[in-house]
Amino acid sequence: MRCHTCDTDTDVRALACDTCHTPVGSPALRPGVRVRPVRGIGRAAAVAVAATVLFLLLTVAVQPVNALLAERAVDSADGETFLLSAGLLELGAALLYQVAILTAVVLVIIWTWRARMNLDAFPGAGPTLSAGWAIAGWLVPFVNFVLPHRVMANIARDSLWRLGTPWLVHLWWGAWLVFLFGERVTARAAAAEFEALPYPETSADFQAYADHYASTTGAYLLPSLACLVAGVSLIVLIHRVSTAQTTRIARAMPAGPILPGMTVAAPFGPSGAGGTIGA
Repeated sequence: MRCHTCDTDTDVRALACDTCHTPVGSPALRPGVRVRPVRGIGRAAAVAVAATVLFLLLTVAVQPVNALLAERAVDSADGETFLLSAGLLELGAALLYQVAILTAVVLVIIWTWRARMNLDAFPGAGPTLSAGWAIAGWLVPFVNFVLPHRVMANIARDSLWRLGTPWLVHLWWGAWLVFLFGERVTARAAAAEFEALPYPETSADFQAYADHYASTTGAYLLPSLACLVAGVSLIVLIHRVSTAQTTRIARAMPAGPILPGMTVAAPFGPSGAGGTIGA
């Protein structure tokens, strides 16, 4: 017989489909369980993640520019203006990055919650954590070093029909942790070094600022690379999971015209239960 979820031939004597692991004879969606759209919010989250990566790279790219401005200040009679311009560039890039990452965090959490909720409607799925952890897992201190990875692993396995966690989930989370800790250590070290710089009065003072910006550029390379890897991995994961879940949900919708008196599923309705189309 044909599997209702993946449309592959399944041995009727088997307990579950070899491809998607849906129990034999089960529908693509459990009747009466609401599912939520993930494609639109997934696209928005992916754009926000991409913006976060780009603006972080911008904050790093600003550092060598600031080093050049500080070197210009060494031989300038109005050196403080060059340093002020460097500070404004750094502040502007940092503000763009902060707005982008806050937006990305909110959208990724919403997408993760929706994708996890949809697992409850998928026969054969085996979520190990409640949907609430898709939100709380990001917010609870120390727990947020582990649970987002577990939730995403569960979503990826049950959405992409994998028995094991896809390697992309591990790559994303490993790179994210490297970025998270690396960026904090680097930012604190750079802030402490900046505070120790003298008030710019002599050429040597201005040169110290130029050296600071140059060294900061190198220090941010590893966190920036980790952020790039984490961002690209997450965008790919969001796209693959959103596509897989949307395709599965579409299989549960009626393929032909809806006629009066027919009973159809309404997965995006207020309750998700099927309804009867009246005359």
